[in-house]
Amino acid sequence: MNYSPELSTGMAVFMSLFAAFLWGSWFISLKYLNDYPLDGFYITLFTTSLVFVWTVGLVVDGQFLFDNIRQVATVDPGRIWVTLVCGVLYVIGMRISLFVMSTIGLSLAQPIQSSINIMIGTAIAALVGGMPERLTPSRLILATFFLVMAVFLSMLAGNMKTHSKTATEKSTIQFGRKELWRSLGFILFASAFTPAYTYAISYGLQSVTQNNGLAVLPFMACLASGAFVGAVLSSGIPLTIRKQWKIVFHAPFSIHKFGILSGLAHYGGNIIHTFGTAYLSSAVSWPLGVTSTLWTQIWGLVYGEFRGASRKIYITLFSGILFYLIGAYIIASL
Repeated sequence: MNYSPELSTGMAVFMSLFAAFLWGSWFISLKYLNDYPLDGFYITLFTTSLVFVWTVGLVVDGQFLFDNIRQVATVDPGRIWVTLVCGVLYVIGMRISLFVMSTIGLSLAQPIQSSINIMIGTAIAALVGGMPERLTPSRLILATFFLVMAVFLSMLAGNMKTHSKTATEKSTIQFGRKELWRSLGFILFASAFTPAYTYAISYGLQSVTQNNGLAVLPFMACLASGAFVGAVLSSGIPLTIRKQWKIVFHAPFSIHKFGILSGLAHYGGNIIHTFGTAYLSSAVSWPLGVTSTLWTQIWGLVYGEFRGASRKIYITLFSGILFYLIGAYIIASL
């Protein structure tokens, strides 16, 4: 039998929020890559993720990992194919997002990306994955409103920081208006891919509101396999074209460790979040997962992306953080 722990609502909510912490924290690895190719980091990240997820699945579920995949493939193969394809798509979108983050910083890029993901992702989760009876549409809309406002205030703070002469001179991230608009275009393009993760977890995972689908670890194994293919396509091909594989293979562990740790945090968070989703439904767990942006904002502060900002900018930023907490509370207090 596939592993399915007995969770309380509080524990499931905590798991979703802790996963958000892991998701919002591994991006700091980008700060330490220096001139190392971002695509090399991405390959290491998703190679680690693939090995990690399948290892956990085999250790915990054993033969039942394959039995569940085989059973679902026989009854409803679309659940597996959708999970695999969505794994490919969301990773391609995330690769584009990483490029933007390395250009304009965590504090500005992540809120813009999340503003789109919150609305589209929550709608997909509710419509495809279904809503539990205790979560009313009005409550979900109210929580989404606060989360969107949190993103808006974070974006506003980032924009104010960008156009503040004092902050720009002292900030650890510097870029021009042309780079900003170019990055915004990339974010919009990436946003066409990233909701694929929400669709996968809403359609491919068996949960309290989704009777069909894969158990948690078989689902994660399929998603990680698709994600690895997406990484090979989005980063392996550019590395081949630029003839940079030699750099990747000869890089010291001091560089590879960032990709390894990021892979463990990313898919460690995915596994934890998926167990929470199986109990709560994706309509509840996804908005909680969006609070990962809150942690990205905090890490952006720690790494000096708002260094030298005025009091008005800090008030705007912390107002956004407060709205994140309110939105998460509305969802979590079921």
